[in-house]
Amino acid sequence: MLKSKNFGFLIVAAALSAPLVSFAAEPGNADAAKQAFRNKDYATAYREWKPLAEKGDANAQFNLGVMFAWGLGVEQDVNEAMRLYHLAADQGNAQAEYRLGYRYAHGWGVHQDFAEASHWYQMAADQGDGAAQVGIGHLYEEGFGVEKNQKLALTYYRRAAAQGVAEAQFDLAQLMEKGKSTKRDPAETFAMYKKAADQGYAPAQEKVGAMYETGIGVTADRAQAFFWSALAANQREKNAERRLSAMASRLTAGEATKMKQLAKEWKPVLAASK
Repeated sequence: MLKSKNFGFLIVAAALSAPLVSFAAEPGNADAAKQAFRNKDYATAYREWKPLAEKGDANAQFNLGVMFAWGLGVEQDVNEAMRLYHLAADQGNAQAEYRLGYRYAHGWGVHQDFAEASHWYQMAADQGDGAAQVGIGHLYEEGFGVEKNQKLALTYYRRAAAQGVAEAQFDLAQLMEKGKSTKRDPAETFAMYKKAADQGYAPAQEKVGAMYETGIGVTADRAQAFFWSALAANQREKNAERRLSAMASRLTAGEATKMKQLAKEWKPVLAASK
């Protein structure tokens, strides 16, 4: 299995924790399937999508693939999910291409194959799929299935970050912080981490907290350092969890209590693309 780094496949894996379904504006059966799926009436969704999939509708094939992958209204069957994803991907369905790339990259239900992963990620990335742009960027950054190329990784992260993809914003900030294929710019690095943190991306929240603590890229602010670290720690981000007690000791009891309460009440903002 491919091991994720802090800036690795975390947000992509998180995205896969809930089914992502493509809804085409089809008459009749497709509309009924869409509404049924939203209502978690998976038996009806399956019944309505199945004939469309058999007729070659790529969206229906992808959606049924999701159902088989997660066992929604049907018995979980990874092989059937992969078959349906392939049928949809062969017709240019970007979400199916991305799912194939992810599964091959991680060896999830299939033999891990980075070359195959890069093929499908690239197909979806070329259609502008942000998650796939992150995926192919990871492969170029690490040299898995493709020749290592930091500049291409940076390019794909920028494209996905411009769409508001939090993981891409985080990955881009990491390259900026390290000066890989781009000049170091602490203020821009902080701003990019902050965009991802505002969406609730825990590794970015931890970074924002750390930068507020050190005053790198932003004016040092102990209260803000504690607040963002608390947000990350609430999501079990280990680095933030380890630092919180030390941060609390540099605040008054009242300040720490206030920041903890604000962290409990905080809600992520919607992604914003440029």
